[in-house]
Amino acid sequence: MKSVILILFLLPFAFSFRLQGVAVKGKLHCGGTILRNTKVKTYDLDRNPGDADDLLDEGYTDRDGMFSLDGTTRELTDIEPVLYIYHDCDDGIRPCQKWVTIDVPTKYIHHGKATVWYDIGDVDLRQTFAKQSRSCEH
Repeated sequence: MKSVILILFLLPFAFSFRLQGVAVKGKLHCGGTILRNTKVKTYDLDRNPGDADDLLDEGYTDRDGMFSLDGTTRELTDIEPVLYIYHDCDDGIRPCQKWVTIDVPTKYIHHGKATVWYDIGDVDLRQTFAKQSRSCEH
């Protein structure tokens, strides 16, 4: 009996988690060189302590430097989507990779099926980005 009451109590809470996601695409290069096989990921950043960031989708650029990611998660609050790009453009033989973070505008959040893609366009990764660091783990 207690488990039935618990289930009935938690059922409305479970349905309050909304399916949300983003679809992001673009083309990456380093000067005049197309960046093939470059790792890209979309995440939902979770600001609450103890709540890990949610991986939405991940992949690699193709032979033309193009990528497209579309992924979802279930969250009670609005997601905070970002695109991560891991690359070695103009990096010489330094260990690890440059890690660029690009915020995805909230107007591109969808609820299960992407109708509008956030197109970052043709991006030259030689430039310095406001949110750039180095990552040995990805």
